[in-house]
Amino acid sequence: MTAEHASLPTPAATRPSLVQALRYVAPLVPLLILIQAFFAGRGLFLDNDLIDVHGGVGNVTLLLAFVQAALVLFAGLRGSRRIPLIVVSVLLVLLVIVQLGLGYSGRDGGQAAAWHVPNGVLVFGLSVGVNALIDRYRRESAAP
Repeated sequence: MTAEHASLPTPAATRPSLVQALRYVAPLVPLLILIQAFFAGRGLFLDNDLIDVHGGVGNVTLLLAFVQAALVLFAGLRGSRRIPLIVVSVLLVLLVIVQLGLGYSGRDGGQAAAWHVPNGVLVFGLSVGVNALIDRYRRESAAP
């Protein structure tokens, strides 16, 4: 462990550098979802071209959700928070995949479009929950 990492509270894990990467990647997921909501609202009510930006940000969100889940799986986390964090991270990836499917199939309205918004709210809440679990894991692992 280098001197710069010694001052940071790092969870007890077999790969602390992956845990550190997770702490940077995980907050980006809800941030991107919030940005998507911004572009969706502006795209629906002001400039329809922004719906394409909304979809592009959605694709990046899926990529980051995959990265986040991989980091959770391969960081070697230990303790009672490990399994819930893995389950919620994988569930988040699945719901983002569903969200993209609903978004692309609901371009012309209908049932898919009607489910897109509530699923987006669920995905946002779940992504915030993942961050809360990561923070709790970090605090519990750093405690003496």
